[in-house]
Amino acid sequence: MIVVAMAAMAQSALRLYFGLATTGALGSDMKAQLTTLLENPVTDPLLPLTIPFFLLGVFGIVTAIGLLAGRSWGVYGTIALSVVTIFYDIWAMAAIQCTAVMGMVLPAIFIIYLMIANYRSPRAGGMAA
Repeated sequence: MIVVAMAAMAQSALRLYFGLATTGALGSDMKAQLTTLLENPVTDPLLPLTIPFFLLGVFGIVTAIGLLAGRSWGVYGTIALSVVTIFYDIWAMAAIQCTAVMGMVLPAIFIIYLMIANYRSPRAGGMAA
């Protein structure tokens, strides 16, 4: 669980970083660099990029803390957030950039690992800590 939680925190931190970069908070050069890398540039990145990345980043850190604490809501939250992340990245692949597929790798691994851990758990609730 610790490895999954740490990977979730790293992914969440990178999403927050990317969200900040799209606002120009990390400098106009960073914003320009990120927006020019997009296959289908967006005129206003707030709604399609900034807000989703902030939300995924913040909720990812919260659920990772739940995983580290051994809470069942951390497991269920990580699974739910991973599903949302995959759907967001599917949309992003079609609308903005095909490399968004890379954003699905860790969430898919999280879901598989946590489902297997849940299935194998000897505790009554089925949740592995």
